[in-house]
Amino acid sequence: MNIKLDRLKSFLLVAEESNLTRAAARRHSTPSAVSDHLRQLEDEFQVLLFERSKQGMALTAAGERLLTPVRQVFTAVEDVRNTALSLRSSPRATLRLGLNSPPEYLRMDEVLYRKTTTLPHLTLEMRTRSSAQIIEEVLSEELDLGYVYGKWKDPRLRIVPLAPVCISVVGPANSGIDALPGDFDERRRLPWVWPNRDCPFFDFMTDLLGPQASLSEAATSSDDEYSTVVMVKSGMGFGLVEREFALQSQQRGGIRLFDEPELSTDLNLVCGVRSYERAELRAMFDLIVGEWQSQRAFTPV
Repeated sequence: MNIKLDRLKSFLLVAEESNLTRAAARRHSTPSAVSDHLRQLEDEFQVLLFERSKQGMALTAAGERLLTPVRQVFTAVEDVRNTALSLRSSPRATLRLGLNSPPEYLRMDEVLYRKTTTLPHLTLEMRTRSSAQIIEEVLSEELDLGYVYGKWKDPRLRIVPLAPVCISVVGPANSGIDALPGDFDERRRLPWVWPNRDCPFFDFMTDLLGPQASLSEAATSSDDEYSTVVMVKSGMGFGLVEREFALQSQQRGGIRLFDEPELSTDLNLVCGVRSYERAELRAMFDLIVGEWQSQRAFTPV
């Protein structure tokens, strides 16, 4: 059924005026043209919409039922028009977004598609940083918003968890070790690429190496996952990396991923509490959160 808006408009105006001539005047049309629209609708719906009399045009029971959804149609059309006008008149703005992982792991393809269709006046400038750097730069307003791992608490920040994230141990492919030792003492004797103390992965070292983790052989430390993978590939030691990134790195060769132990943290979206009051930042922040929530809603359990 192909319902034309101009016919519905004629129906709505006649229903409001109870008179063909007045409805036609509001449409800047003729009574005969409006009458044709009503006839075409009645033929299409196969119902009588008006009772015609010398007193005017009165809605039938079927016409009364149709009136509410027709009004909703034109309310929606007006909303579309107003939104389009507001987008056209919106000033262009640039937002600086911190990425703590490769864009594909952060669903940036989907985010950018939604941004293009709903927020075309916004430009995203993406910068790769560690989680700790992103927190620091959001607080200093060098970044507007960003993705971070970990459990952060700061009254100056708006922090929304997006999804749980698995963290895996990786080691050199030629280490000869098929599984990590179950004993803390044996694990501590292995060389480790420690996360920077500000990194959300730092606290996992105690879970991994036990209460005396600080006694382990620290080969070096790393500020980010990219550096950790490079150091592990070079044979400097074992390290912690987000699992999806670890899987991709393992496929390219040079590292081995260990399934045990299982470690996890949160992936969050963060911005300043005061910055969130800016309309363009709030729109982008809510769009990203909405994208992750919609993906989680349709992910099979």
